[in-house]
Amino acid sequence: MEMLDQFLDDLTRTPDDWKLRGVMADWCEDNQQPELAACLRWMIRQRKRPYHGKLGGGATWFNAATISEGLGDPESDIPGALYDQLEGGRLVANHRSFPSVRAAEEAFLNAWLKTRQNGWKPEG
Repeated sequence: MEMLDQFLDDLTRTPDDWKLRGVMADWCEDNQQPELAACLRWMIRQRKRPYHGKLGGGATWFNAATISEGLGDPESDIPGALYDQLEGGRLVANHRSFPSVRAAEEAFLNAWLKTRQNGWKPEG
């Protein structure tokens, strides 16, 4: 898991690095974590990553089912099924805020695994 930790640390510094997500997906697939690889590839195709404000280092995911189109940060709007499985952070109206980008990334990966186990099929 040391390599996965390194990837997550790198994403903390550059959450918009889609090539890094691709390398991370390849690594997950090569290391018997195909569902995490599928998650990362979906994030790349859909251009999804947590909103990351420059001040404070926090990060946020928004519930796409409750956000008006064109409002806010589309890259951080995720399907309601995934949003509902997010754990941790602080729930505020239609978004969940995390103390760091890494915490938001980890919460998303865990939500993906739970949502898929419950039968959710991603679009795209």
